[in-house]
Amino acid sequence: MRSILRRLFFGRAALGKKIKVTIRDATDTGKVRSHNGDYHAALGGKKSPPGVDALLVVADGMGGHAAGEVASRMTVDGILEHLNNPTGESLNLEGNAFGAYLGSVLKKVNKDVFHAGQNPDKRGMGTTCTLAAVRGDQLFLAHIGDSRAYFLRKGELHQVTKDHSWVQDAVDQGVITSEEARVHPNRNVITRAIGLDPQVEVDISAMLLADGDLLLLCSDGLNSMLPDDEIKRLLLDNHPQKVCQALINAANNQGGHDNTTVVVGMIGSQGRNRVTKPVPSDQDTQKISKRTAWWKAVVRVILRRRSGIPKK
Repeated sequence: MRSILRRLFFGRAALGKKIKVTIRDATDTGKVRSHNGDYHAALGGKKSPPGVDALLVVADGMGGHAAGEVASRMTVDGILEHLNNPTGESLNLEGNAFGAYLGSVLKKVNKDVFHAGQNPDKRGMGTTCTLAAVRGDQLFLAHIGDSRAYFLRKGELHQVTKDHSWVQDAVDQGVITSEEARVHPNRNVITRAIGLDPQVEVDISAMLLADGDLLLLCSDGLNSMLPDDEIKRLLLDNHPQKVCQALINAANNQGGHDNTTVVVGMIGSQGRNRVTKPVPSDQDTQKISKRTAWWKAVVRVILRRRSGIPKK
């Protein structure tokens, strides 16, 4: 996994060509909870903040339904307020400097949510936050908590954020497996979030985009219900216009134990994205060739028989 990320992520000084991003989003309360503590933003084109071609954000609130909803909404609204009112200096930042700027925005928002959480009826509130900003052909990610960012390229799905959670730490230490983490009793315990402390560490990364790429941001209501292989299948098998609802429906069909939010960014300079399936393996190609040869033989036999029938 680490070698894959090294190939995907990089640092570059200057902005490259502009790539169109088509964004789709959906959110759902699920089958168990009565309130939706998730909040998100999905902005592209003229609706995106100055200096940003597309902005995707997912926040998953915690601390009771009222406090969780406040924390997630405050976080997304705070991000938009900062990015929509940039300083001249921030508009000129590039590469790693722009990534650091996004991190500073989340740290400022964290302080606001933390101070709001000192109110007795909001004490303990917090939220995850995964932010993706597209500038030219570069993608910048800022991440806190266990909401995820996935990246689909040429039929291969990669998780490009790392969960800040008890179970992820246990997996890293070899205490449990990734499969066990999905059903572990402590799977909802997160180790880093916005609003829990006055200071927070933000994970920052960047990558180069290409036509046909697909970016998925989601709250853990999706990946707690569906394994990555199923998420990939749904991304590959569904039309881009319908993929968000397909993901949510699948999570609800598996129980829908949590709120689920998905935001998909489809990358394409022609304004469309074709989600391509993996290239067939050599073994698959041999099977297809054998079937093709068999049908050709059948057609030849039929044609021979027909040629022997007298015309009326």
